Amino acid sequence: MTSEFDTYLFPLVAHGACPSGTFDLHFGSGRMDWTEGVYEIHGFRRHQIVPTVKLMLAHQHPEDREPLQRLLKKLAEKDGQLALLHRVIDTRGRQRQVFSSFNAAPGEHGRVETATGFMVDLTRSMHEETRQTAEDAIHGALGHMAVIEQAKGIIMALLSVSGETAFGILTGQSQHTNTKLHILAANLVNAIEAGNGAAVVQTVRGAQRTPS
Repeated sequence: MTSEFDTYLFPLVAHGACPSGTFDLHFGSGRMDWTEGVYEIHGFRRHQIVPTVKLMLAHQHPEDREPLQRLLKKLAEKDGQLALLHRVIDTRGRQRQVFSSFNAAPGEHGRVETATGFMVDLTRSMHEETRQTAEDAIHGALGHMAVIEQAKGIIMALLSVSGETAFGILTGQSQHTNTKLHILAANLVNAIEAGNGAAVVQTVRGAQRTPS
């Protein structure tokens, strides 16, 4: 799945080297929905457990648990996008270096109820290169995340699909056209801002039909 994320995020990692996945988080109940990659990062298989915020926090390295709690508290109080480089201790006791991005938006009544995001295991990258090099790559990606989330939201609204499906459409089109993900996302957002909604609809529907 590594190649489905833009190459600016993983310039040093070979195809397939980084387990990764997306998730949804419900602040009120603490329930989470994970894709296969997030289960893998924590050492679980789907249906072994019910993903929750409490479970996720329990698998954080003790030094990283409080920073993650602060991040979630900030998102619950005010919508926005935040990211964190942290360590996950999986079910076998292995320490994984993980990058997670969270995006929260107000719900129907103006309150933040849910957050979406993705999680990537950078352990191999950090073993092969210095931690500083990996952090530099991550910080370079942060500047593009907002526009990617905007484009994902546009696709979700236009096609009535989940965040994971919308992200898949974006990444699939990025690979098919050999266009960096953030550039493709910016083109969609700019078209909407310019009032060219018809072109956006045509582009998105074409991407949905494009084989991955």
